[in-house]
Amino acid sequence: MPTLDDERFEAYLKQFRPLVPEPLPAVEPSLRARRAVALGAWAAAAVAILVLGALTLHIRTNRARIAETAENVGNPERLQDSQPLTMRSANALMAKAPSFKVMVDGMFRSQVVPLPKGKRSAVAVLGKEKIKL
Repeated sequence: MPTLDDERFEAYLKQFRPLVPEPLPAVEPSLRARRAVALGAWAAAAVAILVLGALTLHIRTNRARIAETAENVGNPERLQDSQPLTMRSANALMAKAPSFKVMVDGMFRSQVVPLPKGKRSAVAVLGKEKIKL
């Protein structure tokens, strides 16, 4: 059996009408936040410019090296003087050398660096020394 309090509570609940909520206040970013975003954008642009510049420089130097290598492929002597022995230079020597002996001599000949007048090479001096074991 319903009690008097329950009936009043039900009547009170039937009168309930929800209110329309007020809109949330618009939060404007502060001046400090806007400056931070602007500074970040400028920094990102500067880094992008530096990366593009470095990439461009790298590509240009590689093109110059490739062009120099292409010039040296036809001349085995010049290739040996300017670069260390690599698979590419060995293949170029094999393609251009008239015989196997010329190719091997071209690959493994020592690079002679002229010394200034009055100077001697330590390797040459030690090579003349006779060692008894």
